[in-house]
Amino acid sequence: MHNRIGSGILALLLVLGLSLSHAEGNRITNGALAFTVSNDLRVVVSRIENGKDVFLCNSPALFHLKTSTGDVQFPAGKVSIKQHKNSLSLGALDASGKIYVSGSIIADRKFNQSLTLSFDVKNISQAEITLTKVELIRFELNAQNFGADSSWKFETFQGGSYIARPDWVFALTKDYARGNFMGNNNPDYGGGIPVVDLWARKQGIAFASLAPRPEQISLPVQVTPSGQVAFALTDERAGKLAAGAVFQPVPIAIILHNGDFYNPLHEYSLMMQSRGFRINQSVPSARETEWCAWGYGRDFTLDQIYKALPMAAALNFKWATLDDGWQDADGDWGLSKEKFPNGNRDFKALVDSMHAKKLKARLWWVPLTAGDSAYNVKVYPNRMNEYAMKVQSKLALEHPDWFVLDKDGNRYQVEWWNTYVLCPALPEVREYYKKFLTKALNEWGFDGFKIDGQNLNAVPPCYNPAHHHATPYESCYAIPEFFKMVYQTVNKLRDNAVIQMCPCGSNFSFYNIPWTSQFVASDPSSSWQVRHRGKTFQALVGNKVPFAGDHVELTNRQWDVASQKSLPFKSEDFASTVAVGGVIATKFTAPGIKQMDSTVMLTPDKEAIWKNWMNVYDKEQLSSGEYVNLYDIAFDVPETHVIKKGNVLYYSFFSDKPFNGNVTLRGLGGKTYSVVDYANGKKYGDVTGKNPNISVDFRDFLLLKVVEKP
Repeated sequence: MHNRIGSGILALLLVLGLSLSHAEGNRITNGALAFTVSNDLRVVVSRIENGKDVFLCNSPALFHLKTSTGDVQFPAGKVSIKQHKNSLSLGALDASGKIYVSGSIIADRKFNQSLTLSFDVKNISQAEITLTKVELIRFELNAQNFGADSSWKFETFQGGSYIARPDWVFALTKDYARGNFMGNNNPDYGGGIPVVDLWARKQGIAFASLAPRPEQISLPVQVTPSGQVAFALTDERAGKLAAGAVFQPVPIAIILHNGDFYNPLHEYSLMMQSRGFRINQSVPSARETEWCAWGYGRDFTLDQIYKALPMAAALNFKWATLDDGWQDADGDWGLSKEKFPNGNRDFKALVDSMHAKKLKARLWWVPLTAGDSAYNVKVYPNRMNEYAMKVQSKLALEHPDWFVLDKDGNRYQVEWWNTYVLCPALPEVREYYKKFLTKALNEWGFDGFKIDGQNLNAVPPCYNPAHHHATPYESCYAIPEFFKMVYQTVNKLRDNAVIQMCPCGSNFSFYNIPWTSQFVASDPSSSWQVRHRGKTFQALVGNKVPFAGDHVELTNRQWDVASQKSLPFKSEDFASTVAVGGVIATKFTAPGIKQMDSTVMLTPDKEAIWKNWMNVYDKEQLSSGEYVNLYDIAFDVPETHVIKKGNVLYYSFFSDKPFNGNVTLRGLGGKTYSVVDYANGKKYGDVTGKNPNISVDFRDFLLLKVVEKP
């Protein structure tokens, strides 16, 4: 029966004109990108140079399927590929006649040097099939073909989220391997940007998922023993496929590019927007600077905050954020009786004090978690002395069926808070949080939110039988929908409200972008992280949604083994935030009052520095400018960023070592320009577009303002 069905499919292909050509080399191009597929599904990717194809990389198979009985083979005699004006269409029948794959490879001329690939996998047998692997585009790449001096020496952007909080942009090492799973890599770390970019000095190539929602896929990168770099895109949702059913792997994009990772990320964002993905324009108040009470930690006192507020106002900060520690129990989001003995009266008085000093009030909270000491006693009896393990939320007692459960019926714990993940797919969970948001805005008087937590990118699949999910992945798909509810609720209740989302050092879920009005560097461990994360968001959204560099006190610290603390080793870095068009944020504390960390105290000397940078920010307003990608962040020395505002260009240079030499100001027109260090007032004279080189001598950073002369 299976063979007869397969023969029928082949006959139908012939009727439709999709003849089973045995000719090698079905080729499609877009700009300088050439993509060739043979009739045994081997792939070659080339760069078109002077009218000729220059080999870049190849794949032994356009797709690779595996079932419970072994690898699925697609003989060349059962593969049909037809060439159209801007696309290739294909049909492939496996050797057993049970599986039929149809697909298309499209060159959309709106996106130069890019191709999109999509496939359908159909079970044409009369019995259930178990797909155990669905792998798309399995490439081995040699970086020397892209301009490197060694086969594995790629620079890379990788969008996965991990508990180690790695850099998003870095150089591969000889023994590198990472799965880049876009589901949960830890119970509370997951999601991210489903893109991998590999580039060298001459050329780069990126691979991306074009799925409209977060899917359980992997984009693994590995340096092989031979020194090649292996990449594939694997759809992890593979499973049982009923007779006649169709499995649709995620559509993917291949993007060839020059320059660094910014260019393919920007192209990816435009491709997603062309498919209906939206990026909302943030309100002006999202570009305003922020003071946060986190310098006092969870154990803050009201006296500490009240003493810092006038200092923040005097420095012209516009937002004051009340951070972790105000709540009675995560999940309940009521008020701590210890901090606010008079309840709402004390809480409202704090918000009123912020407003009286012309500060907008922002409230910190963590979504979709709740503490449950009763559960902890049963499951983790030896951990009861850890933070919050003895805290019992009312939510957990009243709604124990709201939690995400794994296949064995266990909950997922979120570290740091030691709480448990709630299911965002439940309407009653969304309604619960809608009531909290309404209370915070209407009753307490807050103007916006800081939504925190490494768990906000993704939640694991939910197997809780009480939820009656059609698929366990409903919980994963519901994360963007949950934040859509938050965004719409908040903006309906408060004009100019700001929703800052901070996924605690991990990458940022691309699918949450429409529902945030301010990104943040998210617990950066270095100035480099501030800059390349800022550049990432500039590539994805431009200046529609501003980026905050997070607290300037974060990146000047190193772990001190003797004291078991992170201690300052240099001055606070404002320049990295300003350079990429970021919004300044701080967590300084007031002197003259007892506190846990005196190193973040705003001493008179520091206050003068803060005042200078605030004046720079308020005067220049780079956060409203346009990032212009004129320099490769990996290969151009010194590292350079450019922001354009009207006819003014702002160049920012960074170097880990003292730099003394010439820099070239790219992007100038044919006129004359004055050059000044706008952070320190030093004048560098004039330059022209014909001779845009200037001699500079700086340590750490140099910020130049280049103005066209009349």
